[in-house]
Amino acid sequence: MSLKYAYPSVLDAFATALELLDTFVTMSRSLDSRHNRMVSDMLGHAKSLASDAAAVALDEEQPRRAVELLEQGRGILLAQLAQYRTALDDLQAVSPEMAAEFTDLSAQLEQSVSVGDVDGVNVKLELGVLRPDAVGSHQGLSMRWKDIVNRIRELSGFTTFLQPTPFHLLAHAASEGPVIIINVSAIRSDAIILQKGVEADVVKLPDATPAVVERMSSLMEAALGVPGSSECENGIKLVLGLLWESIVQFIVKRLEERGLPRNSRIWWCPTSALCLLPLHAAGIYQPDQPNLPDMFISSYTRTLSTLIRARTLEPHSATRPSILAIGVPRPDGDDGTDVPLEFVGEELDILMKRVPGTELLEDSAASHDAVVERLPTRPWVHIACHGHQDITRPFQSRFRLQDKPLTLQEVISMKLPDAEFAFLSACHTATGDRNTPDEGLHLAAAMQFAGYRSVVGTLWAMDDVDGPDVADSFYKFLFHKKKDGKAGDYKEAAKGVSRFTKMLRSRKDAREVPFERWVNFIHVGA
Repeated sequence: MSLKYAYPSVLDAFATALELLDTFVTMSRSLDSRHNRMVSDMLGHAKSLASDAAAVALDEEQPRRAVELLEQGRGILLAQLAQYRTALDDLQAVSPEMAAEFTDLSAQLEQSVSVGDVDGVNVKLELGVLRPDAVGSHQGLSMRWKDIVNRIRELSGFTTFLQPTPFHLLAHAASEGPVIIINVSAIRSDAIILQKGVEADVVKLPDATPAVVERMSSLMEAALGVPGSSECENGIKLVLGLLWESIVQFIVKRLEERGLPRNSRIWWCPTSALCLLPLHAAGIYQPDQPNLPDMFISSYTRTLSTLIRARTLEPHSATRPSILAIGVPRPDGDDGTDVPLEFVGEELDILMKRVPGTELLEDSAASHDAVVERLPTRPWVHIACHGHQDITRPFQSRFRLQDKPLTLQEVISMKLPDAEFAFLSACHTATGDRNTPDEGLHLAAAMQFAGYRSVVGTLWAMDDVDGPDVADSFYKFLFHKKKDGKAGDYKEAAKGVSRFTKMLRSRKDAREVPFERWVNFIHVGA
């Protein structure tokens, strides 16, 4: 109503709608049922809510408000869980009792959410009234948790506790390089460039309509449906050109006008179906034509808050971090759908040569329980196995370990405060969910949520044959000794990805690598 008649309260109405959306989703107990709510017909119209809110804010020349609304309305499912892990140092100093109560209720709620639907309890609405079977321990915990949050907000200095993050804090995401938010809406589409010490800069993208982005997504899906073919190669190249012409070239022009040096790092924060597309590889790929990978080093972030959290870790004190290497070429109980990974052994041999002292879990040693036990003991992990994305139940996406899978839901239940870097040398580890692309529900995001500040993943299937060369190039670069004697900085991972993708691109012999085998690698996080 407010949008239709352009009432002055339109942005407040959007903010309220986003709060109600968050509340409605949390009424479901399990992560799977919360996701189902987001893809249901009831919420179909809400999928573009945050992007439309941001577009209206930009129409009113309020880019800061646009950033706040996007942050509030995207990545809801993992953001809800992140609230249960809020740091409480300041509250502990003011009211230890409230801090203890909040911590206890948060732990109970997180456990309640993580266990899923095993007891069949779920929230359902009939004629706007909660059914009796929906009223259970989870609902009671939720009410008590909201009550303690409201009481904390009554304390002096805590009025913004767990409130939507204001722009002046979100702007810290650009502390180490530009963050480019790309908002796609039927109202208008724009890029919002955040840079340290500079006001938010808006770049209009009139050609990046939802229909155009959906078409690019469909073209990419069709190309990947025929891997190894000329149709795949030409289809990917077409999409990369369209991304450049409709979106990326205008952003690059603005960055260059602002004096950003070549080979600087940039972070992409896309919205809607654009989350499924390889912005980092946009380009024409013809002689003397521009290609983004030759200009800047790209990373991705689901939200600004996610990137800010990824930078909260102090540098590792050791001269080089220790690595846990996990390799599963042939999992037990294989039903024949997974081709044996013939090059995993070679890939891990190269890793251990480049980084002596790496702990290896391979074949039968790489059991589910062993991996879960050893992950907290090493700040870095390299996982070479089959990866599977579950399209209908993304929280059941998984790594195929030797005896049984390690699921996305299990990963996000972990708390790994000392974790730094994860290399996910497996298929589909950074593949978004087409039904809810703004949620960013994939294995790379789960690893970051668990504590890994920097993650390398894949947008689609990875060719096993590239594993050894990729590992050799990547770890050779990251573990070369610096003047201070240290090696292995997780913040150099994006540069490592840039180096090995250029290595793959440069092959002109019989081992020439097609687009599908290098474009799929991305870096996420710090």
